[in-house]
Amino acid sequence: MEFTKLVQKWQLYSAHRAVLSCIFWLILWHLFTSSNGATKEEERRALLQLKDSLNHPNGSALVNEWVGNDYCNWYRIMCDGNLLVNKIDLSRIRQLGLGIWYPNATLLSHFENLEYLDLSDNNIGSWIMPEDTVSTVFGGAILVKYLSQPCICTSFIRSELGMYYQLYQVRTWNVLSIFSSNISYTLPALDLRNNSINDENVPPCLLRNLSSLETLYLSRNLLSNSPRTLAGICRLQKLKTLSLNDNLIQGGIHPCLSKMTSLVYLDLSFNLFQGNLPSFIFSNLTSLETLFISDNEFDGTLSFVTFANLSNLSYIDLSNNDLMVNTESPSWFPSFQLTYLNLENCHINNDQGRVVPSFISHQTSTLLIFLDYNALQGALPSWLLYNATFFLLSLRGNSFSGGIPLSSGFATSWLQVLDISDNRLSGQLSSTIGNSFPELRYLNTSSNAFKGEIPYSYGNLTALEVLDLSNNFLQGKIPINLRQNHTSLAQLILSGNNFHETIPSFSNMSNLACLHLQNVGFGGSITRSLVNLPVLEVLDISWNNLSVSIPDWFHTMPNLAIILLSRNQFHGTIPISLCQIQKLHFLDLSANSLSGVIPTCLNNITSWKKESALHLPYFRWISASFADYRVKVPLTTKGNSLVYEGTPLYFMTGLDLSMNQLTGEIPSQLGELGALHSLNLSFNILTGHIPKSFSIMEKLESLDLSHNNLVGSIPPEIVQLHFISTFNVSFNNLSGSIPFENNFRTFDESSYRGNKGLCGLPLDTACTSPNKKPPQQDEEEERAGIAESDFFFFSCIAVSYVVGFWVVILPLVVSKNWRRKHYAAVDSCIYICCNKFPGFLTRIKDCC
Repeated sequence: MEFTKLVQKWQLYSAHRAVLSCIFWLILWHLFTSSNGATKEEERRALLQLKDSLNHPNGSALVNEWVGNDYCNWYRIMCDGNLLVNKIDLSRIRQLGLGIWYPNATLLSHFENLEYLDLSDNNIGSWIMPEDTVSTVFGGAILVKYLSQPCICTSFIRSELGMYYQLYQVRTWNVLSIFSSNISYTLPALDLRNNSINDENVPPCLLRNLSSLETLYLSRNLLSNSPRTLAGICRLQKLKTLSLNDNLIQGGIHPCLSKMTSLVYLDLSFNLFQGNLPSFIFSNLTSLETLFISDNEFDGTLSFVTFANLSNLSYIDLSNNDLMVNTESPSWFPSFQLTYLNLENCHINNDQGRVVPSFISHQTSTLLIFLDYNALQGALPSWLLYNATFFLLSLRGNSFSGGIPLSSGFATSWLQVLDISDNRLSGQLSSTIGNSFPELRYLNTSSNAFKGEIPYSYGNLTALEVLDLSNNFLQGKIPINLRQNHTSLAQLILSGNNFHETIPSFSNMSNLACLHLQNVGFGGSITRSLVNLPVLEVLDISWNNLSVSIPDWFHTMPNLAIILLSRNQFHGTIPISLCQIQKLHFLDLSANSLSGVIPTCLNNITSWKKESALHLPYFRWISASFADYRVKVPLTTKGNSLVYEGTPLYFMTGLDLSMNQLTGEIPSQLGELGALHSLNLSFNILTGHIPKSFSIMEKLESLDLSHNNLVGSIPPEIVQLHFISTFNVSFNNLSGSIPFENNFRTFDESSYRGNKGLCGLPLDTACTSPNKKPPQQDEEEERAGIAESDFFFFSCIAVSYVVGFWVVILPLVVSKNWRRKHYAAVDSCIYICCNKFPGFLTRIKDCC
């Protein structure tokens, strides 16, 4: 019985304990969910405040994207497994025109699990950051990536590599004092690139007592060789990577660098270093793998023996200094195997016959060699061309002579990039090049003295993408396999040779984007087979003897962007169909015999109305991020012929119709070409006025209307061309005052000579202004002027006749009494004339 009661009590106790346990867990669950819910609501509100800050004062970004309560699905927001924000990516969200953004850093303190934050390209000025919130905001494992300049970007990155402290594009340096206490003495890496750091504002704490620092980036700043800064760097004895490139550092290399024996990577390029390179500095850096000291002002003689014992050396760039590099004396043998060697413009072996450095023959792993502009002479070494490991060999701008040597023992070169341009090479082009260099993708033999025909084997280079044979003495015909069915070729440059035939046909060249046939002696007409080049963007057939009309089928080539047809003998009118080439960037029809009027439809060309980039092919043979070769195009603008490449070429637009026989007025529609950079209509027979619409061509840099028959004044509104740097209206019939404001103050009298009616600065002819006269005299002169006019004379006669007629006739009609008196007077006159006048005549007769 008692046992039964005991069991019942135990069961009751167990039930109560289960109930209490359930209640306890329910309370815990409630506390957790309510806390988590509060955290979620806090994060949602913080995101909305961040959005409002991003849109201040009147932006509209993310207004339609960030709606509802489920912020984990909002645009550019990611959450972790607990549905809390761990990634915010707001790069390039702030709208243009809103000005500088000053985000409040305290908003980030609400995101406890945040691991990634990207606010780049939002025009951040600085952070609103109370000191007491710093440790809360940036104390966690937050990766702050690429905050755009000017900004404060501070971050700790904790990973398998340890802690990485980054200050990227900092502008408000007083904030650094806040973070100095948080910098760990075991910090392995510090990145301060892309800032405005100079020797005065380098925070001392950043270079003091960081004894474990292994990586330091200070490139692209304003350092100028402060002893304090360099001394601080030299104390970092464990430093392996030091990047000081793209600063303003002057003077010599500090000797203390020789004690930084742990250095593996040293970049001092693009500074203002001067003086000799002490050999002891580098000979002590036995761990060095990469040395970049290019583009400075180092001078004196440097012996390559300095690097002989640096067995780890792989990359070395001494280019573009005033050094005289000696590689042959004294005799030595390299302990290193280079991957990259750049000795461009280093006066190599000036005192030893200007020979190719012989140590290169011992390199079995070298991929890239640059020996440009060193006045190297003699024959091209066969061992240099047919080395089995070389990937790129550039020998441009030397004095090599002879021809391209044949391989010894029928060896094959695995070069993919070969540049032997601008030398003194001569003779026939190699007829076995297709077998000797089967991997070539870029071949440049321009500006030499090669002669004869282009060998058929050049068309067998099936991997070739760029072929430049320009400015030689080649003749004959272009091989058919170079212009038909060569699907890899993207750029063919044959300008400056002597082919003297008609333009050959092209077909199945699916990648040919640039065709340069300038000054090769072509005559006749332009072959219609060019329409078989579907991706052609650049067509240069200027300086030839083409003598028919300009084809009207260019508009069927959808990618055509640059058409250069100058210095030919084209005649007829400018085809209206050119207005349909929507991607046209540059059209040069100058120095022909074109007649007729300028088409008014040129304002239909989209790329001349709205600025857009020209997309030419990239050639990336070394790496995916490095453009090894960029398309170059010769363009004539601002009175100069220059070779454009890269960004200046991509955005260059122009129209050149000069030196023709065009007539009529300048179409006012040309003023709608707001993206045009250059306009040349000189040396024609154009008449009429300068259109006022030119004042809205906001991108115009060069305007030449000289040597025409233009009349009237120069529109004063033209001073609104804020980018204009070349302006010429000389030798016309213009008159009036010259606008002399803004950029137009920079033009001298040569821009206006030959216009007798122009006056004012910069001419010596002053614009006459009559003396002010009294109002009465002005009124009299005005009345005299009116009285002397023919209109006033005939008007007075008419009015007098009408008034006199009605003064006599109207009273006779209205009044009987007046009629009786009038008739009596008339009768009296008749009586006198009839009775007395004959007697008067008789007396006169008797007197005579």
